[in-house]
Amino acid sequence: MSSFFDKFTIDDLLDEMEAVYLNDKRPWIIGYSSGKDSSCVLHLTFKMLKRLPENKRHKTVYVISSDTLIENPIILDFLKYNIELINKSATEYNIPIKAQIAYPEFSDTFWTNVIGKGYPTPKSIQYRWCTERLKIRPSNKFIQEKLNKEDVVVLLGVRQAES
Repeated sequence: MSSFFDKFTIDDLLDEMEAVYLNDKRPWIIGYSSGKDSSCVLHLTFKMLKRLPENKRHKTVYVISSDTLIENPIILDFLKYNIELINKSATEYNIPIKAQIAYPEFSDTFWTNVIGKGYPTPKSIQYRWCTERLKIRPSNKFIQEKLNKEDVVVLLGVRQAES
C-alpha cells in the first residue's frame, strides 16, 4: 500500500523545512521527550540547520523537555544526558539550537494535585489532567517568559501510524 509520504525524499523534507525556517523570524520550539517521534524531528531540524550556511542560521531553535518531577530516575538521567549532548553538538557545529528542561509550577505538580487537591490519579484518556499541568503548561511558560512571544513555530513529531 503506497502512502502520500512515499513520494517524497528526505531532501524534499529538508528543503521544505528550510523554506519555512527562512521565511520569517518566529522562533522554533521542539517538544522533546527523547522518544522516536521527537528525536526524529530534532534530527531532521539539526540536519537542515547544519546544511544551511552559517549566515542563514538566523534564529534559534529551542528544544524543550518537561520533567514532570515523577519520572523514573533512570529515564530522567537519560533525558538530562541527551539535553547535554544536544547543547554540546549545537555548540560544536555552530547550530542555533538550545535545549533545556522545563518544570511544572509547585501548584501544578502531580503530588500537589493528588494528595493536596484530591485529584484522582490519571487512569484513562478521558481525564488526563496531568499532561496539561506537567508538560504543556511548563512549555507554555517557557515560551511566554523566556521568549516573550506569542507567535512561535512548534514542531511536534507525529507518526502516520503507531508502531
